[in-house]
Amino acid sequence: MNKPLRNIFICCLLTIPYCLLLYAYPPGWSDDILLSPDDPKLRSDPDLNIDTYHNVWTVWDTATWVQGTGEVLYSKRDSLGACLIPETGVSNNASYSLGPRIAVDGSDNIQFVWRDQTPRGMGLWHATLASDGSMIVPAHLAVSGNNDGMPINIALNKYKEINVIWDERSSGNNQMNYTKLDSLGNPIIAKIRVSPDSIPAFWSGIGIDSMANNHLAYRTNATSTDSLTYTKLDRDGNVLIDNKILGTGLLPSMIADRSQNIHMVYSHLGPTCWVINYLKLDQEGNIIIAPKTISIYETYNMSPHMAMDSLQYLHVVWEAESSGTFPIMYTKLDTMGNYVIPPMQVVYPPYTQGGGLARIAVDRSNRLHLVWVDQRLNPGVSTAIFYKRGENVGIEEASVFKSADFFDITISPNPFIHGTKITVLFGGVGQRVEVIDLKIFDASGRSVRDFSLSAVYSTMPTEVLWDGTDNKGEYLPSGIYFICLCHSAEFKSVPVILLR
Repeated sequence: MNKPLRNIFICCLLTIPYCLLLYAYPPGWSDDILLSPDDPKLRSDPDLNIDTYHNVWTVWDTATWVQGTGEVLYSKRDSLGACLIPETGVSNNASYSLGPRIAVDGSDNIQFVWRDQTPRGMGLWHATLASDGSMIVPAHLAVSGNNDGMPINIALNKYKEINVIWDERSSGNNQMNYTKLDSLGNPIIAKIRVSPDSIPAFWSGIGIDSMANNHLAYRTNATSTDSLTYTKLDRDGNVLIDNKILGTGLLPSMIADRSQNIHMVYSHLGPTCWVINYLKLDQEGNIIIAPKTISIYETYNMSPHMAMDSLQYLHVVWEAESSGTFPIMYTKLDTMGNYVIPPMQVVYPPYTQGGGLARIAVDRSNRLHLVWVDQRLNPGVSTAIFYKRGENVGIEEASVFKSADFFDITISPNPFIHGTKITVLFGGVGQRVEVIDLKIFDASGRSVRDFSLSAVYSTMPTEVLWDGTDNKGEYLPSGIYFICLCHSAEFKSVPVILLR
């Protein structure tokens, strides 16, 4: 074999693992990649962020409530998941490090914040790494704490300031604090109490808008149920909106869009189960879009997390339960809370056995990156941290849902010019279906038309006439569209061609 052909052959061999890696399951997502060593340790509380070179920085802890010990560890991977820096300690073996969060600033320095013991209780610790993993600011106590507290959340503003929402137990109640650090971990605002002294507050979220305002949300027990409470602070920590109750819920994840509206996903206890809700606020804290449920399994949905890409699409992940299994779910939403990609499994059971806590990030090419806790290697013994990448390609990703013949869709004529008839026939003799959402997406995955089929019987076909217009009544251009039907855990998508 001559040298040029030999080099090509070697390159192909080196490329094969990545090809196998990127398109294993489901379509558009890589296979699962183990980030942590396969050993007896318990690992939890993962987080991730992406630098300007599309490298993936992840962090997690080895804290255990039983032993009262733990360490914060990190790893650096390239955009395909190949290891650049293996699991490495960043907390310097402090006594009980837990609940880490990570952010990459505009200089590609890696900012870590976590909880650890102080003489008074669980304080706020910080460290900074350079992009090559060298230490810029060693692990140090940034702000003293008081007794126990729950995990924290952070967000960087455009000034590279680290904004932190965290809680501590004081006067018998967990109470919510806000702190701001500079890029070296020095306190600019050491601690501001943002929740009422007499009301327990925990399970927080934070979002930063382009004006460096802080949007905070957390669970409080102001009523007999868990209240989802919202507070807004300006860059200097002045209160602009004080403890506004939005409804019931906990574990919020928050993002501000370019219009300065605030998008929030959170867990909510519905009439029959825990669900994931979406909510949209304006800058005054007014509800623009009332809470709507975006999860599909009617059993258990918890710990949502959200990222936004450069096109202003929202990417949401959470842990769910379906028939005794625990998949990790993903959906893509527009800024109105409508499905662009309906909920789909991206990590299949039993691989999420004893795990979850999924976190998602988007790189500058709008590719998706996901980490989570998993017990597949040593069930009942240890947990590990796994990663996978998503291509963020469009509606075809949703095809991994199996309809199980619960319903069938026929379209006639197809292709069509002026109009077509969509016929839906439901399976299950005598079964009554209260509400069914029928959505139409274009080839880019954008939702263009919505229909609601309500109070239909499974034994009777339901017909919808579509004239090729969008929700505004404007005629859509020629192309391929997808007729999508979603009910409970069932999803089906059928393509249709519109000719002009």
